[in-house]
Amino acid sequence: MLRVCGVTFDHTTNYGSCFQAYALQTAIENLQIRGEQCEYGLIPVHTLLDYPVKRSWQRNVIKPILKLHRTQFVPFEKKCMKYVPVSRLTDLPSLNEQMDAFVCGSDVIWNPDFNDNLGVFFLDFAHKYKFSYAASFGKADIGEKQYLTVGKHLSSFNAISVREKTGQEIARRCVDKSVSIVVDPVLLLGSQTWDKLLTPDKKEDKYIFVYMTHLNDSIISFIEKLRKVTGLKVIRSANGPKQTLKQGILQVQKPEKWLQQLRDAEYVVTNSFHATAFSVLFHKKFFTVVHGGKSQGINVRMNDFLKYVGLEDRIFSAVPETIDLNEIQFSEADKKIEALRQKSLDYLQTNLEKAYDETHRARM
Repeated sequence: MLRVCGVTFDHTTNYGSCFQAYALQTAIENLQIRGEQCEYGLIPVHTLLDYPVKRSWQRNVIKPILKLHRTQFVPFEKKCMKYVPVSRLTDLPSLNEQMDAFVCGSDVIWNPDFNDNLGVFFLDFAHKYKFSYAASFGKADIGEKQYLTVGKHLSSFNAISVREKTGQEIARRCVDKSVSIVVDPVLLLGSQTWDKLLTPDKKEDKYIFVYMTHLNDSIISFIEKLRKVTGLKVIRSANGPKQTLKQGILQVQKPEKWLQQLRDAEYVVTNSFHATAFSVLFHKKFFTVVHGGKSQGINVRMNDFLKYVGLEDRIFSAVPETIDLNEIQFSEADKKIEALRQKSLDYLQTNLEKAYDETHRARM
């Protein structure tokens, strides 16, 4: 038995964060390492008693809509996720006595705007075999001071992989090591595996599914234009207390329901990386509508991914004169995802085998 634990953004109100954590856990536990299974546990960083709460959205988590949103995630976490029993950041070094390997990733865990500059997201407490899987900076540049800080952290890694080409360029600038590009964990499992997670439900009339991490006038205009062109109702999944959209049915859903509504939608409009990835996985007619330039800030995540799979024409930074409602050809995207999925599973397999061999040498 190879004991592995990981770090990512946990206990969130973000569907993508929830599913990518579950997917990496599932992918690792499905692997055979030297004929043995892996036992995986996620470190519950955001619930640790000494986690330094700095951002307003964390301080204000008692606001009714965020409190309601969190309650939707708890059943999924209890049913599907496995957590390491630690209660404080100061407890983490003791995991070196219990675990054989540590992994950090996916999501934007290396984005200094979101990780509170905590070394835990770079596994600074780990002294066993450690590697990253599909970690993301979520931006095209991190600033000179951060390059030095990140470089110090990454210098102790046994292996490094990121989710985007821009992330690969940043990591290579931080440290003189090989940096692989792998798929986000949600793409490791494939659509059929995700279908098994969803409870069969009565199909709704055709609708447009909207999931936005933020809204602005341009995005609202795009949604309204699509609504008028198609004549379909809009179902929008809530992502926070500050968003309003006059057109559409606002819903706060459990993760499985969110994914089911995305899968069964006629059209998907989003600016979320994971909603974009699931749209490609489920072959949806989707529109990734971003604020600002396609290669700016956090938009690089979707732009890099869609360019890789040959669907860069599905990302929009402005409302087009005409909206293409035709079916999307996914055959080439499927081939590219499958090739990178296999490469990504090989990366996981290789590093877990190295961790296994290192552990057994230490025990001899």
